Amino acid sequence: MYNPMGNNLIAYTKQLSMELSNEDVDRIAQAIFNKLISHQEKLQSELKDEYIIQDEFGNSHNVTEEEFYLQELENLMHLEEMYVHEEQYEKANIIKNKILRLKLKLSKL
Repeated sequence: MYNPMGNNLIAYTKQLSMELSNEDVDRIAQAIFNKLISHQEKLQSELKDEYIIQDEFGNSHNVTEEEFYLQELENLMHLEEMYVHEEQYEKANIIKNKILRLKLKLSKL
């Protein structure tokens, strides 16, 4: 087997592991585990919901939840206007209800 670090590293690791007691190894393992958990919790606390929208050219953009809902609201309002203009009032009413629900979500943010 190829060992890029050479046999010196293996010998050093064996020597180091012989000098550590089981309690030392357990303490080191617990410290590493605690650091990993702490780091994971930090990342999760910084994580915010992100949404991806596409513009009319197909370009994707990361946006916040509020920006996503505002874009969706704009699209729905345009669709409602189109249905009213085409005298498709049942479809316009369905879109109107979706707009109302979306405005309610936005007010809760």
